[in-house]
Order: sequence, then C-alpha cells, then structure tokens
Amino acid sequence: MSIYQRSSGWATQGTLLATAALLFFIDLFLPWSQGCDVINFFTRPGFHEYIRGPLCQAQTGGWGGAGTVAGVLAGLLFLWEAARVARLRLGLGLGYRSLVSAALAFGVLIFTIIDVVSWLTWAAPSRSAFLYGGVFIWIALALAIFIGVSGLVHWRVWDANAPASPVAPAPPAPVVVPPQPAGLCPNCGQVNGDEARFCSACGTNLGSPVPRRRSPRRTPPPSV
Repeated sequence: MSIYQRSSGWATQGTLLATAALLFFIDLFLPWSQGCDVINFFTRPGFHEYIRGPLCQAQTGGWGGAGTVAGVLAGLLFLWEAARVARLRLGLGLGYRSLVSAALAFGVLIFTIIDVVSWLTWAAPSRSAFLYGGVFIWIALALAIFIGVSGLVHWRVWDANAPASPVAPAPPAPVVVPPQPAGLCPNCGQVNGDEARFCSACGTNLGSPVPRRRSPRRTPPPSV
C-alpha cells in the first residue's frame, strides 16, 4: 500500500484530525506566557530580570485577533471530523467532505501563523524576543502545521474524487447536400446528357422548373 493510500485512509477516518483540532482548541485556553521557570533555572540570579519582561508578560491564552478565528475554525473542524468518525454522511460524497476538511484545516494554519507572527512582532514589547509567549504558543503552531498537512492530504482526496466537469455537447455537423448532375431530370430522375434540353424518358424541359401538379378542382354538389 502506498503512502498516499495510507494517509488517505486515516484522513478519511477523521480520528487524528479531530484529535489535533481538539488539542489545538484546548491549547488556546492555556496561558501562553509559560517558560519563565525555564529561564530562571538556566540563567544566573538577576540576569533573567532583563529578559523576563519580553518573554513572560502575562497573557490569558491565545484567544484574541487571529487566534480567535483560528480557534473557531478548529472547533468547526473538530465537529466536522467527529461527524466523519460517527459515519454521518450529511448528504455529501467523499470528495466534497474532504474539500470541507481541507478548507477548515488551511484556515486554522493560516490564522495561527498570523497570530504567532503578531505575538513575535508588533504585539510583543520587544521585537528581539523570539521566544516570546512561552511553550504553549509553539505547541499551537506545531498542531496547526499538522492540521495543515492533513489538509493537503484531504485536498488530494478531493482532487481524486472530484466529479468530472460537464462536457459541452459538440455542435451538429453541417448537412452536405451532394451536387446533382447537370442532366438529372427533376421529374423522373432520369440521367441525361449535360447538353440535353429535354428528358429522354418523360420529355420534361430540363431548362425550366417542373410545374406543380394541381389536383383537379372539385365542384361542390348542387344545393337542394
């Protein structure tokens, strides 16, 4: 079994992606300012005070701004994958279900990256504090990357199971009427010579149109 088949199998089951989305959602509630104890342990007494502010400023969690959007998308992704685990079809085929999973997964990854970049740059008190936010912000980023990779697998599943685009019907071929011979009699169909003026079979004038045959006129019965 190829790697694509195995990855498609666990992706369509929904268990791993539902678990990752749930862990990501929970991680946003945890304080993202953890890591000060590690700094205090590995630095000299008093030295950590210079970097304590940029690294350990109090935060309630990852909610706020782009993190809120990522959290909402992660919650929707968990519910969607939980429905897949419960074998609920929801009226969609395999391709469309994977398309929804891929869209939610890509949304979680994109808004998580925006949120992390904001904490590392304009939201941080010091632009040089690369470790700003503690350990939980990196856990959220790692989970978002895993969710994004799962979204790529779902996108391949969608691409493999997408319905074929409707093919426009071909225009009808033009009807080609073969040219009639010059001496063909329009009345009886006798083939005459090219210079013949009258049909050799019925005597029809080949240079004039065939007169229409008129039905005999019926006289109305005399009125009583």
